[in-house]
This record gives sequence, C-alpha cells and structure tokens, in this order.
Amino acid sequence: MGFPTTRSRMDRLVAAYADKGRFSGSVLVARGARVMFRKGYGMANYEHHVPNTAGVAFRIGSQTKAFTAIAILQLQERGLLRAGEPVGTYLVGYPDGDRITIEHLLMNTSGIPDYVTTEEFTSIMGLRRSPDEVADSFRHLPLMFEPGARMSYSNSGWVLLGLVIERITGMAYRDYVREQILVPLGMSSSGLADTGDVIDRHADGYMSSENGVSRTPYLDNSNQYAAGGLHSTVEDLYRWHRGLHGGKLLSPTSVEELLKPRAGYDGSTYGYGYTFNRMYGRPRIEAAGGTIGFVSTTVHYPDDDLVVIVLSNFENGAYSDVADGLAAIALGQPYELPADRVFVNVDPSVFGAYLGRYTTSYAGRPVAMDVTREGDRLMVTVAGLKKTELRPLSPTKYFARMKGEVELTFVVDGDAQAHAVAMRWAGVPLTAQRVTA
Repeated sequence: MGFPTTRSRMDRLVAAYADKGRFSGSVLVARGARVMFRKGYGMANYEHHVPNTAGVAFRIGSQTKAFTAIAILQLQERGLLRAGEPVGTYLVGYPDGDRITIEHLLMNTSGIPDYVTTEEFTSIMGLRRSPDEVADSFRHLPLMFEPGARMSYSNSGWVLLGLVIERITGMAYRDYVREQILVPLGMSSSGLADTGDVIDRHADGYMSSENGVSRTPYLDNSNQYAAGGLHSTVEDLYRWHRGLHGGKLLSPTSVEELLKPRAGYDGSTYGYGYTFNRMYGRPRIEAAGGTIGFVSTTVHYPDDDLVVIVLSNFENGAYSDVADGLAAIALGQPYELPADRVFVNVDPSVFGAYLGRYTTSYAGRPVAMDVTREGDRLMVTVAGLKKTELRPLSPTKYFARMKGEVELTFVVDGDAQAHAVAMRWAGVPLTAQRVTA
C-alpha cells in the first residue's frame, strides 16, 4: 500500500468533519495556477437531499467587504474619490461626516456602532429595506470614540461605503460590482441577490446539532448590502483571487494599498476588508465572513502562493479548523483529524455560579454574552445570534455551536462564582468578564 496523496489526505480531513456533523459546504485549495483539491460535502438542501459541490453558491458574508474595498480603490484610481476625504463629501448631511473619512470606514476606525449587534436587528432582519433605510437605522447613534482613535469592527461603515459607490457612479451597488468585478473575472455564479431572486444552485443555511440539522431564521439580503450581501462559489472565489493578484481589477499600487496591514487588534491586523496574521511560521492574509446560516473564509499564504477557500452552510460549522487543516496538509505541517467530543453529566446546581452577563470585544467591537438557565440546561445568548445550549465537557468547560464552534471555560474565583469566561471561538482566543450576576 502506498503513501496517501495530498488530495486523499485533504479529503479524509474534511470528510471527518462532515461525518461528525461539524461541516457542510465546499472547499478548494490551490497553489498558484494549479488547483490541488476541490470538493463539496454535505447537502446544499437537506430537506431535498441536494448535495454540495464545488459549483454550489453560498452567502459569503463579510468577504463582501473586500469586494467593496476593491470598488472604492477602483474609483480612486479613476480620480472620482480619495480615501482621505470626509464621507460627508458624498453623503451630504451625514452626522460627523466632516470628521469621518472614507479610509476610516475601510479600516473600521470610524467609531460608528455596528447596526448588526443592536438588540432590534434580529426583529427586523427578515424585512426588506433599502440601503438608505439601513443607514437610517444607525445614523442617530452617537460615536463610540473619536474617528481614527482605534478600531471597532462595524458593518455600518461598509453600508455607507456602498452608498458612496452609488452616489458617485449613479449605479446600484450590486450592478457596479457585477459590471466592474464579477463579469471581468468570469464569476458567473456570484452576485448580490435581491429579495425574491431565484439563484441557481444556491445552498440553504442551517445550524447543526447532535439531533440533526435545522434551518436558520430568514435574513433578507437587503440588510447585508455592501457589508455582507454577496454569494459565490469556491471556484468563483478562486477566479477572484487569481484576477486580483493578476492585475485584472487594480493596479499594483492599489493592490498594495488593499493588502496593507493597518489597524491592530487581538493579535492580528486589519486592512481594507482583510485580516493579517501568521500561521505555520508564515504570513497569512484572510477575508472571512459569517452570517445567518453561513460561514466562510478565503486564506492566502503569499510566501507559498497558496490559497485555501472554505464555504459552509452550517452557521456553526468548523470552517476555520477545516481551513487551517487543509493549509497544514498543503504546507507539510502537522495536523490532526477531528476527535469526538465527550459530553458529561453535570449537576445543574453548579450553573448558578455562572449565570449573568459577560462582556468582551472582538476586533475592537463590544460583545455582550448572557448565560442563563432553562431547566437542567445552561444556555448562552449573544446579540444577533440564536440562543444556544452550552454542552458540558466538564463542570467548568462547555461547548457551543454558534457562528462557528466555541469552547468556553468558566473561570471561578474564591467564592465559587465565575468572574470570567475563557473562550476559543472559531479558532480565536477571547476572554469575557462577568459584569452582572
């Protein structure tokens, strides 16, 4: 028996996650112009048993931001705007528009609160809204800090960038992206869907649990717009990656601007829609997205000309672990197949020490997490996400599936009360402090 090929090792890795109910979607791995591996796993539609393939389209969430940034830089190349200009130049009358620049929006340093994390968003996310109506939902909110002072991830800024593109070009954002980015690259399976559009070979979104899969709530795509409204396939995103680095969208100077690390956070750095860090001793550039029913990532290791693309229609899928494992195989690094999690029975009386609100920040954005009890179950709620059960791995360590997989360990002090939660959320280490019991 010969040694397993790179392709077979990749297939075995992703299949193991799929078999354990931790992944459903499509993957593609390429080095330069050579595609090493591409395949679909699980179902695009579980009710009708329609399988995922490399040609199935998924919502890509915040990967849309990279496309929006490219559009802004295209307009800058044509002399139609400058990134350093106030946003009020184009959105006349917008509050603090004389202090907030287009670059602040691109870097998430504007100080504008994120409309997606407001408590009312989940109650209206199923309604169709115009871009101006989405912007009106947050324009009255006070700035969290002086523009440029620090970073706080905000979808709101990207809605404003979409409006800037529309004001300058006289085109709908979706039409501009299609004509100036998607069509030139042959991305025929990608776009920004309008309410009621029927998209050929488009996956539906789900949550996965030990009891099977369930549909996620309806999110009208108009509420994502230039911040997260695009859908695409792994094959189209590979065309995008090759076209961007092949000079088909931007000049080399603008590509350098696009891919420049700028604002630091949580051990990483943010640029114009991309995150920069290191893995396996190499620089790593990522455009990632998470939205209702879907998570995704496009990861580039520039020193090796390696790209790993993972699209999942499990909102709580282990997409980051899949992407990291595929990269490890391609780069000849150690990796492990996913192991079964062993849940234990815990006396519900311990839950009282954990109940309350915990706060943390991700990419500078404040995040509140409420831990509650329902009968003999410990539950967790994060704004914008469905309430989820915390499954015990030990009396203090728990597991949840919500917008990626999360492991949480309650940090207990001398009086047996938790004062913090140490988490690993979709591969990112975070600590949340308890603020109310």
